[in-house]
Amino acid sequence: MNIRDDAQLIIKEAIDRAMPDKAVKAALGSVSLPHKVKLVAIGKAGYQMARAAYDHLGSRIEKGVIITKYGHSAGSFSEDIAIYEAGHPVPDDNSVRGAEAALSLAHSLTQKDTLIFLVSGGGSALFEKPLVPGGELQDITNQLLASGADIVEMNTIRKRLSAVKGGRFALHCRPAPVFSVVLS
Repeated sequence: MNIRDDAQLIIKEAIDRAMPDKAVKAALGSVSLPHKVKLVAIGKAGYQMARAAYDHLGSRIEKGVIITKYGHSAGSFSEDIAIYEAGHPVPDDNSVRGAEAALSLAHSLTQKDTLIFLVSGGGSALFEKPLVPGGELQDITNQLLASGADIVEMNTIRKRLSAVKGGRFALHCRPAPVFSVVLS
């Protein structure tokens, strides 16, 4: 082998290991879950992460909600998992509809349930239940983007304007335990 072949092998291995489906399967394989679980997946890789969880757990997933960016899903793979494609980086009405579906699922949880919460990059824009009017939130987001705010700065403001960010979604899931896999 030469240095070019070595570099290509290293790059391929790094990409393979960073794929969301492999990370989700590894995380789910390392924890003991009850027989039946519910699922919420948010982010640009939310669909791929949910698909990996479904491939790993199958019918153990009773119900789920996926919220991903437009064009990032490949269609339904279970009638029990709703898919919402939504706006990124500026949340839209589908961001809110998806969050409302996730909140409805969260409110149905009991202490006998476990929620698998899968989060990838983009989740902070895609998953939204605003505490201000939607148009105002979109305007604030556009102003932050135009100002050059980085993701930490944006999320510092977003979590103060949202009913689901900053740990608030987890509060809605009580009394069920939540197992999260977060990829960024």
